[in-house]
Amino acid sequence: MPLDYAAIGGRLQARRKELGITQEDAAERAGITVVYLSKIENGRVHPTLDLLDRLCCVLEYDLARAFTGVQTTSPDYGQEQVLRLFNACAPRVKPVVLHLLEQLATLT
Repeated sequence: MPLDYAAIGGRLQARRKELGITQEDAAERAGITVVYLSKIENGRVHPTLDLLDRLCCVLEYDLARAFTGVQTTSPDYGQEQVLRLFNACAPRVKPVVLHLLEQLATLT
């Protein structure tokens, strides 16, 4: 699935405006030109992951959210999908899935 750079740029632009930060200020903090930031916000260029991460730091924005549009740090993120996938598992597989989830829950 190709990345939707226009959507990513739009999310970054919305966040920048939400914070009341000018393009000039955001570009300077990220170490890029205003022209390049404008192109990112309009989806006309494909910035590196490193640059997107820098922009997200400047904008105090979750990088995953920039890609997906979903707040991945919310407590119920993915809950419905996990439940749907678990229910789709065969009964003999469910104990294995539960064990894997328990193990994943211990990771930080």
